[in-house]
Amino acid sequence: MAPKNLPAAAKQQKILDYFRESMSVFTLKELEKILPAVASVNAMQVKDVLQGLQDENLIRVEKIGSGNWYWCFTSDAKKLKENTINTLKAEESKLIVSIAEAERQIEEETATREDDNEMLEGNGMDRKALLEAYDALLKETDLLDKELACYSDSDPAEVQRKMEEVINLKASTIRWTDNIEALECMLGDLTKDRHQTSEIMQNACGDEYVPGEGLKEL
Repeated sequence: MAPKNLPAAAKQQKILDYFRESMSVFTLKELEKILPAVASVNAMQVKDVLQGLQDENLIRVEKIGSGNWYWCFTSDAKKLKENTINTLKAEESKLIVSIAEAERQIEEETATREDDNEMLEGNGMDRKALLEAYDALLKETDLLDKELACYSDSDPAEVQRKMEEVINLKASTIRWTDNIEALECMLGDLTKDRHQTSEIMQNACGDEYVPGEGLKEL
């Protein structure tokens, strides 16, 4: 006779042990008579307990004739464990592949950022310097436009050169801005924390980065 007031998990284990030791198959009526003594299960609850074991694939049930037959052999338990292990190994393999792909993407992204940094360092300019130069050229272009309007006989070649320089500089500034925003997205994916990502970006970009809004508009 099993002790009374056993936890549900202990009752399940006693039922499984009984199935495996008996090496037999049982009808529901038989189990309603047997299990109260084996696992302190109320006869009215036997069907529900068996359904729970079935849902967890801990016992096997087959409908034969007009009724269900229940059993659980040691070989079934072993097979279940092997299937569980194989499933976990398959999931582990998928995770390893996903992690490797994520690391590869991070390495590629980091290499791209380093190349961009080297390019800007080689020119002796960062984003802030580019913006300042861009503003200065805009002002200079405005002045040249005014001079051109006042002196129709002036050579427009210099004005055109300045305008092309402004366009190229603006393109470089936009490209660098896109790179910084892409880096912000990658940091967001890595940290999963908007506040932490915002702090990192603000420390890196200074006044050019507005928390909650991103980089200032050009």
